[in-house]
Amino acid sequence: MKCINCNTDNNLKDRTANMGRCKSCNHPFAFEPTAMPTQTRLTDPFFAKLIADTSANNTLFFTPRQLYYLLDKRLRSRLSRGNFTDNPILSIGCSSFPAIFFSFWLSGFFRIPLERVAPIVFSLVAAGLIWVVAQNALSRHLNRRSRQQNIKTLTAISAILILIGLPIGIILKSSVVIIGSIGLGLVAIWLSWDRKRKQSNIFDDFLVKSTDFEAWLAKWNSINNSPEKILSPPQLASLPAAPNPEVTAYSFDRVVICDTPEVAQLLISNNFHFENNCAILTIDGYPQSIFTTTMEMLYRNADLKVYALHNCSPTGVRLIHRLREEAWFPNPEIPIIDVGILPRQIMVNTDVMTPQSDASALTSQQLAPEIRASLNPDELVWLDAGCYLDLESFSPQKLIQILQRAINESRELAVVEGGDMIIINNSPGFYTVESFG
Repeated sequence: MKCINCNTDNNLKDRTANMGRCKSCNHPFAFEPTAMPTQTRLTDPFFAKLIADTSANNTLFFTPRQLYYLLDKRLRSRLSRGNFTDNPILSIGCSSFPAIFFSFWLSGFFRIPLERVAPIVFSLVAAGLIWVVAQNALSRHLNRRSRQQNIKTLTAISAILILIGLPIGIILKSSVVIIGSIGLGLVAIWLSWDRKRKQSNIFDDFLVKSTDFEAWLAKWNSINNSPEKILSPPQLASLPAAPNPEVTAYSFDRVVICDTPEVAQLLISNNFHFENNCAILTIDGYPQSIFTTTMEMLYRNADLKVYALHNCSPTGVRLIHRLREEAWFPNPEIPIIDVGILPRQIMVNTDVMTPQSDASALTSQQLAPEIRASLNPDELVWLDAGCYLDLESFSPQKLIQILQRAINESRELAVVEGGDMIIINNSPGFYTVESFG
């Protein structure tokens, strides 16, 4: 492992002899990969690159949870790449070599004819391979793309067993090969169908517990100092600031309303409001120091556009409905544009993870009837199962780009057939961007 301070390569013997420090500059290592589980093994250069990638090479502020999501994504991707069963050719090839080896070894050791040993060995290896692939197709630690690839592997195995194994068995007049090919082929076909049917009910588990991540980040900060661009938890209680009369005389053309203070803080810290001439607030009144003043300024603009940016969650999909309440923007002439994540935008996306929680499921089932009526049946099933996706699962750069594009596309509100901007709920003043990123 290379030292991030002087770039000297230290092997395990070097790190052990120097009490977990670099042999050249004596800088401590934050992680010892050999002492960590294989699935979550980290090195200092790996973690340093995570920080650099999340912050776009130290140019953008980011939240700890964004770093956490990227860590999980990289570990999950590494685990999926190391899983040979999602490649039909590789999995069948890798299982064939041990089958051939054991067939010859057993035949020679026990002096049994090869034509009697090989069919049994190959049948046992094929059964083991089918079982492993079927289990991986249900794994919550592999990404969705890898699970789907494992289902394709099951289909490929069934085709090889029936289309190739069965004719070979008939030619060799081997009842073991014939029965094994038909039986295992049918089992693989059934498991392929079963795993495909269950995909919608499989949720993703984080490879790293949030408590472990917090401990790792604290240790990293104690050794290497806290990353310059990482954000502290937003201050939710502060005294109102005295507004500048020259500033309050103006207004904003648009306002972005977020459902969490962390996302609002992220946008403000990266100067999104300055670059896009927009106010940034949350549905719960963050930032408190300027909330009342900002709302007064917004009410003065007759051409105001409101953008609702939210997580894909029960509380997130409720956001635009809350914005029509009396305390916000009840006037239907003020357009409210949903630029957040909707379930239909990511349910079939194989590149995003789908966490699940019982609390989210309960909140979904308690949504008001008019909110549930605005969602299609598949979205309701997805939310009622407790599935959700946070905006913080996107990098700061990606999230800013998505929001920037949505604002640009909606400067002139129009309903164009085939376009991304459409009216929802048949209600005047409500719009949604049909794609997210």
